[in-house]
Amino acid sequence: MIKMLSTISNFKKTFIFTAACLLISSVLILFSRTMEGFAQWYAVTVYPIFPNTIGRVFSVWDFSFFEVGILLLLFLTGTLVIVRIWIFLKKKSSRKSQFTMLRAILCLSAGLVLVFSLSAINYSRDSIGTVLKLPAQEASKGNLIKLSMILAEELTALTANPEWDYSLLTAESAAYIELEAVNTMKMLGKREPSLAGYYPKPKPIYFSKSMSGLGLDGIFSPFTMEANYNTDRTSFLIPYTICHELAHFKGYMKEEDAGFIAYLACRNSSSKVFQYSGLFHSLTFTLNALKNEAGSAEFYEIYQKLPEPVRFQLNYIQELNLERDSILTDVSKSANNLYLKANAQNGTRSYGGMVDLLLSDYAERINGEDLL
Repeated sequence: MIKMLSTISNFKKTFIFTAACLLISSVLILFSRTMEGFAQWYAVTVYPIFPNTIGRVFSVWDFSFFEVGILLLLFLTGTLVIVRIWIFLKKKSSRKSQFTMLRAILCLSAGLVLVFSLSAINYSRDSIGTVLKLPAQEASKGNLIKLSMILAEELTALTANPEWDYSLLTAESAAYIELEAVNTMKMLGKREPSLAGYYPKPKPIYFSKSMSGLGLDGIFSPFTMEANYNTDRTSFLIPYTICHELAHFKGYMKEEDAGFIAYLACRNSSSKVFQYSGLFHSLTFTLNALKNEAGSAEFYEIYQKLPEPVRFQLNYIQELNLERDSILTDVSKSANNLYLKANAQNGTRSYGGMVDLLLSDYAERINGEDLL
């Protein structure tokens, strides 16, 4: 009888903790989506506490705690399954052990949901376009063609410099790229206060090949405030990826916002590799958007007008992505799509929102030049 009362008491505490975490999470997310100005207030006044404290703590070590956590979770899950099968076969199961395990799972899950929600509120903050007061620009086929040409011209101008050498794209060390990414984000922070302040050391993922199998270039951990990146990707893609994850670190959780911020950071960097990385990604997003607006023949005609080195790089990345496509990649993309929709985003189409920001940023040139 005493043991039963003790078990009930422990479960009551577990229920209270779990319910409290889920309730607080639900209320915060509801406020962020329905109460005007709440998410922006939170992003400016409350959220910075977490990257400035948790981010500093986990930045001390070179390895990714987030990756270690994922591996530990997989190990514990596998161990738990094996133990449960052994207990079932040996018929040595006890209610006490079952209750203890269930309580631990409930508390851990509820705690993680609450921690995640403290970053997820930022999905409802003002977009970077609103913050920077960028003018609206129609995403018409004509404007997308003009933007593609402008970005291609800028890539051509960058690589036509007598000092340019394509070997630069593979020569930079990981340590330099990590340091330059932080420095260029800090420089951007001098122009925009919401991007100012502390930045952590970007963390390379040790099992990057597995990350490639999932179709991921980088990932921000809201639990450890770490900006993680895939080292298995083509080197000139990495600068943009790191800046993208560092933008998430600053609370810009929307993919289009983080992408555009990464582009601005790369464009303003003194490193030609960073400039190339930002322009290349921007052109890729723009061409994907144009492909949806134009017919195949028209798109191919426009594509052929791009500089040959640019087309070579685009084809190389496309072929590389096709080689890495797998069932796991499709599952990962579907999961990411559901995740974005759960956070009130337009699924994976949210990545195309970066093109809208690029159109706004280049509005003056698009409207003032005849590039067709």
